Amino acid sequence: MRYGLKLTAFAFTAAAAAALPAHAQIASAPPTPEAAPGWSFAVAPYLWIPTISADLHATGPRGGTVSTSINAGIGDYISDINAGLMLGAVARHDRLSVLTDFMYVNTSLTSSVSHLSSVNLGPGPIDIPRSLQLSTGTRSAMTIWSLAGGYTILRGGWGNLDSIVGMRMLAFNSTTNYLLSTSIFAPNHTLVLPRTGSLNVGQTYFNAIGGITGRINIPNSRFYLPFYADIGGGGLPLTWQIYAGIAYSVASWADLSVGYRNLTFQNGNTGGVRTFSQRGAIVAANFRF
Repeated sequence: MRYGLKLTAFAFTAAAAAALPAHAQIASAPPTPEAAPGWSFAVAPYLWIPTISADLHATGPRGGTVSTSINAGIGDYISDINAGLMLGAVARHDRLSVLTDFMYVNTSLTSSVSHLSSVNLGPGPIDIPRSLQLSTGTRSAMTIWSLAGGYTILRGGWGNLDSIVGMRMLAFNSTTNYLLSTSIFAPNHTLVLPRTGSLNVGQTYFNAIGGITGRINIPNSRFYLPFYADIGGGGLPLTWQIYAGIAYSVASWADLSVGYRNLTFQNGNTGGVRTFSQRGAIVAANFRF
């Protein structure tokens, strides 16, 4: 896959990670006090340019846990996308709406953005200096699927406000291969991490979510301000996302918008995915039919 194709695949895939249904629903919200009769639908291709940060806990080869930290900007990962797929849609009938999306992205991250941070066999964590890490690379496959129902609680010439309730799934699988200049030993000289090896994380989490979404119309113009916020928990103690932007109605069936979105998962001190977040600017084209 050439560089340009990788950029397109990742940008549109990442944007669909819980963002496409929310924003498509925002952009398709009724611009007038009364919604159109019958069902209406919306799809929204995105260009999302997020920074990515994650803290992963894998079972070490000697037991215990080994932490891997990932911090990547757009320039760090854009040439390392292996595959991407997204699908999102919104259906609305009067005050009711149904939102769903599916996102899959597969990346290979190098030592510059992925490194081991610590190993813990029980008594306490032992830091792994980056100076000892000759080579560290992480290949990850991530799937995020969201499904939610919405209800318009307020609407008028000023815009609308919807409440939403639903679920979000995060499935994360990664393999980190590492090479150290020396093995890591505990203070009592017990081997805790051999010089070379592989670490694997494979977890699937389901969370319930609730929130609000809507738009504020700018009087006497085709511009409006879309917004979205949700929070939830379940398989992971906390997940949340926010979005705010400015949009322009090009026609009755299409809008263009630019905004900022933050999507975060937090898992306390347990294993697997401890934290994962994507945040950055989004440019979107929303089509209604």
